[in-house]
Amino acid sequence: MENLEFKVDHGESENDPNEGELASEDEINATFSKCEHVCAQSVGPKYILHLAATSDSNPYIAASLSDFSTDLFTLTESKIAKITRFEEHTNRIIGNKFSPRNNNLLYTASSDGSIKVWDLREAKESVFTFSDTTRAENGLLKPLNSFDVSPCDRLLAGGTELVEGDAYILFWDVRKHNLLGAYWESHTDEISQVKFHPESSDKLMSGSTDGLINIYNLEESSEDDALEETLNTECVVEELQWFEEGGTWKVSCITSINDLQLWATDGAEPYKSYLRKQIGEKIKTKSEYIYLARVHPVRGSLMLLCGSNANEGSAFRSLKVMGGNIEKAFQFKENRQRIRASCLNENTSLFLTGGEKGQLDVWKPDLEIMNTKRKP
Repeated sequence: MENLEFKVDHGESENDPNEGELASEDEINATFSKCEHVCAQSVGPKYILHLAATSDSNPYIAASLSDFSTDLFTLTESKIAKITRFEEHTNRIIGNKFSPRNNNLLYTASSDGSIKVWDLREAKESVFTFSDTTRAENGLLKPLNSFDVSPCDRLLAGGTELVEGDAYILFWDVRKHNLLGAYWESHTDEISQVKFHPESSDKLMSGSTDGLINIYNLEESSEDDALEETLNTECVVEELQWFEEGGTWKVSCITSINDLQLWATDGAEPYKSYLRKQIGEKIKTKSEYIYLARVHPVRGSLMLLCGSNANEGSAFRSLKVMGGNIEKAFQFKENRQRIRASCLNENTSLFLTGGEKGQLDVWKPDLEIMNTKRKP
């Protein structure tokens, strides 16, 4: 697959500081809540592609970069300090995540076909590498495109690019360090997302450039039996999230054309769709400039992160999606980059962003807004 990391047309203008905006600064200030900017740290000219953080009040922060490395930081009393850098991967990093059960363990996954485990108490080199051990049989590398860790921290899943007409979901046993097997019949193109259910290690969903979202019950012994639901987005699946609403688990999907779809897990079609133009109108930015960065479930609603490629990324805002309604939430006035990664700790209200100018920003949103009705 062609790597397009550095072929983004930012659409920035150096001459018109208001290009792309549909409202005055006063109107935006009056309708969006300002998010407190706590501190920032530069990692240089490299892109920040993925962020992960531990859930404690003084967290470890892992920032995976476009040069295949990962920087490790601590955040203490509003100050970011770099601890070390991990540099063993040989191709782009496609995700990182701290262990759900041990804050000293960090997983990083790469399109070089490996998932590495780092013990932060022994940070000089990785302590273990998970890889596709079937490669020795046919010599073909299965480049990873996505990965996730189960909530019980006993199972790893990795979605691959297309390899000789097949896209695989590989499974590893974390405790025994061995490859358990794979699914390869449910998608016809590369797998862009794999996401374990937040409360069940036996339930997994996958998304693909073939437009399908598949939901599996991993307790079943075969792929055919495991496949419970297939949702057809009719578009490339970019980013998936599980979220709970009204006591029912549902799925959000950001598509490659920057639309947001909300699905019931057994739906024939999305029960709600927000087009890029509609989202642009909500964040008061022309739709041709905007992108959807990510969705974060928070306080019984969804925080949709939206940015603009105009004005050096200063029009970075969020919307609250709840009960089929979409409302204005936060603006991040100090942002000056296209956002590629974000991480939210709902317990401490710490919010991290990173992007194409290599800056790690720490924010403190008032999350009470996410469960409070606002004026339209």
